[in-house]
This record gives sequence, structure tokens and C-alpha cells, in this order.
Amino acid sequence: MSELYKHPEEYDLEHLGDCEDVEFYVSLVRRLKPRKVLELGCGTGRITLPLAELGARLGFEVVGLDNQDEMFERAADRQLHAPPEVRARLELIKADMRTWQAESAFDLVVIPCSSISHLLTLQDQLAVWNQCRRNLRPGGRFLVEITMPNMGVFADSFNVPPRALVEIDVDKWDETDGVRFIRRKTSRYLNHEQRVETRFLYEKYKNGRAIDGSIDDFLGHLFFPRELQLLFIHTGFEIEQTLGNYRGGSLKTDSPLIIMIGRRPEDA
Repeated sequence: MSELYKHPEEYDLEHLGDCEDVEFYVSLVRRLKPRKVLELGCGTGRITLPLAELGARLGFEVVGLDNQDEMFERAADRQLHAPPEVRARLELIKADMRTWQAESAFDLVVIPCSSISHLLTLQDQLAVWNQCRRNLRPGGRFLVEITMPNMGVFADSFNVPPRALVEIDVDKWDETDGVRFIRRKTSRYLNHEQRVETRFLYEKYKNGRAIDGSIDDFLGHLFFPRELQLLFIHTGFEIEQTLGNYRGGSLKTDSPLIIMIGRRPEDA
């Protein structure tokens, strides 16, 4: 697991001001009207809490599941400081998404924020898809979100010797304490394993001077659209919808995301 997840305050700083994905999931739940929602890889609760706030207004339950201690504790602290009606609609569970079995079925299971990239083996991927099917009621939906592969970024990986382009992909300003957070990264594609080695270089500045810095190496699986389709179909789902962005656009060659929704068929 990435070292970044041991520093949830920096994770939240990295996502400071990000609201498009939160709005997407809130809108999705409004449209589908589930009675019970499960978010896998809920992290610090950045999406979980807004869903629970909606649940308090519309009358549905939310469960957030994560297995990283520090992230889970951050989410629990957010729940603790939420209004009573929101706390009552949210349950946080520390467990492994590959094996966790719910006591009662869900209407909607979501894995946002490219969390499925942590599933490096086919066995782990099939385990999660199968477990999600078991945790859904007949007719329930399973949504997976992943960043669309950008093969242009990996072009230097095929040089001999391989090279790595350094890019700035996060530049955030925290107005509460005047800290500027910058994340640089390098990416190397391992063609024979379909994995990406990413090195994140974190920098914090205040009053124009560096105050902190760290390096984190991250290994993730690179998913392609057809591969996701096969995982859904092989584990008994009907693919209901495939989107390419948070605005509901169809999947295209320049889409930034792959958002795929599978439906568990009604039992015969």
C-alpha cells in the first residue's frame, strides 16, 4: 500500500477543492434511489460523508469500508464531528474488500478514485468482483471508476534504457494555513505485467520557502476498458452503462476516466 495513505492529512490536501467526483456520486445516488450504499476504499471519507449527509435527508444507509489504519481513523474522526443525523446513517468498517461479506445486501456498491488499481493480480480482481456480486441484492449495481490509460505518458518507458518524464500534476493552496502543496510524479509502464510504477515527489511551501518534502513509490495495475468489461461479464454482471467523465459523457479516445456500471441480474 502507498505510503501516502499513512498521511491522510496530506491526502486531503492533495484533493483540496476537488468536488466534481463528489457531485457525480451524490447525483448518481439521487437518480438510483438506493436504500443501502457501500463505498469500498472509502479512505478519509471525502465522498462517504457527503453521501451520508444525503442519506440523512433522503433516508438511506451508507457503509464505508477501508483497510488502511490511518485513513480509516481520519474517516472515523469526520464521522464523529458530523451532525447526529449524519452519524446515524453512516457505518465505517475496517476490512478487506476482497473478502468482506455483508450481513444484508446493498443496492449500490461503488469503488471511486481509481482504488481498484491496488488490485495487482487477476485473482484479487476476480475476488473483489465476485464479492461485490454477493454483497448486492438482485438488480443492484456495482460501479467502478478508474483513470483512462494515457499511453503517451508511458512512451519514455519503452526507451533503452527507459526514461521517466517528471510532471507536476497537483498544485494546491491551503488558505487556512497558507501552505502550498505541490506533487510531481514520474511514471514507468511495465509492459510485461500491465502495471505502472509511479514515483510521487511531494513538496510543501510557505511564504515562498520549502518547509517539507517526501517521496512515495506507488505500484498500480493499469486497467483497459475491454478488460473491465470482461471482469463484469465473467462474474455475472450485465453492463448497464459506461461513462468517460463525471459529466455523464460517453467513453471516447480522449476520455479522462472509465466509469463502468454493472447490474446484478434478477434471480431466476
